[in-house]
Amino acid sequence: MALMVLGVACRRDPSVPVPPPHPSTVLKLTVKPLWNGAAFNKEVVYSAAGSQRAKITLVKFFLSPLEITGDSAASSLIDADLFDVTNGPQYRLYTVPTGTYSSLNLGLGLPPALNHRDIATIPPNAPTGNNSGMYWSWATLYRFMLFEGKFDSIPNGQGDPPYNFSIHTGLDTCYRTRSFPIHLVADAADTARLTITVDIARFFSNGTEVLQLSQGAMWHGEVDELIIGLKAADLQVAALGTP
Repeated sequence: MALMVLGVACRRDPSVPVPPPHPSTVLKLTVKPLWNGAAFNKEVVYSAAGSQRAKITLVKFFLSPLEITGDSAASSLIDADLFDVTNGPQYRLYTVPTGTYSSLNLGLGLPPALNHRDIATIPPNAPTGNNSGMYWSWATLYRFMLFEGKFDSIPNGQGDPPYNFSIHTGLDTCYRTRSFPIHLVADAADTARLTITVDIARFFSNGTEVLQLSQGAMWHGEVDELIIGLKAADLQVAALGTP
């Protein structure tokens, strides 16, 4: 009887099989600046909406977050990253689960939870660190988009435009989100590719609203002129797309 009890006590439960890890692959993200659908060139003086001439010298912004979803898989690519497309496309590499993705979700700027973090707790060289050049020390908040250059309201003028513009969106009220349908197949056999376009010509107009720089060429978070920042944020997020 004692031997029978001992035999029962020493019996081991069958081991639970560990499921194999979900296969993954590399995703290459391209963030590509355009002007009316063609490659953007910071040396060109462009004809912009509102009978304006514009030479763009800086386009630098946060995307936060960046996510892809589908019926078979979902992946959060980044919580926040900083892109400077002044000199052309920028690229990032991510590891994502294999599968088919049908939606891209992104934010332009930083959501409140990130915008209000203590910058002293962030490594200086991180995208949201102090060395990014995106922090408003006076407001203890971040700038979301740096959009700078020269402009002229004389459409047939010659040479570089004579006036400076500098619009830096920020504050929680300027944060914007969008979702795009995509068809992305991430196969372990090859690198997946995803492109986000930034059509800078659309920073000036969406076909209805016009950013008329002669009526406000500077905005750095001033609450009494918030309408400039809100209009810029609306136009800028609408200028993002996928091919």
